[in-house]
Amino acid sequence: MVRFYRWVPKQYAPIAVGSGLVSHNESAMWIFNLTNTYRPSNNISHGAILIAYDLSDFANLNITTRELINFEADSFEGEGAHPRQVIIKNNEPGAYGLGKMRQKLTNFHTTTRYAKKAEVAKALGLKPVEVNDNYKPAGGWPPA
Repeated sequence: MVRFYRWVPKQYAPIAVGSGLVSHNESAMWIFNLTNTYRPSNNISHGAILIAYDLSDFANLNITTRELINFEADSFEGEGAHPRQVIIKNNEPGAYGLGKMRQKLTNFHTTTRYAKKAEVAKALGLKPVEVNDNYKPAGGWPPA
């Protein structure tokens, strides 16, 4: 099993967990892992809840190796123009923009949940004791 994450504004977090790995719009949905160096900026994480996606090995391969398109490629026409592809960026290793159609397929092989406090800490570059309660989901921290 492989994990990916996404910051979601606090008011939309319950919907995001219930919807799984499917975005609310027609654009790509950006997720990231905690094994690479990329972390979303404070502009994205501030006031947000970290959603965790536990993917099967099949889903991980589907995201990380198949039908990738580079954001900087001449053939890239915008996030919404590549619903069957996964967008990557050279300056954001470990981040993937899942096209709309790829989200639905991958969601069948994914479990969605709120991130644990230790995962939030790692995403923020903090120790768990340093994580502010503003990042805690409405029902409390999931069990470690």
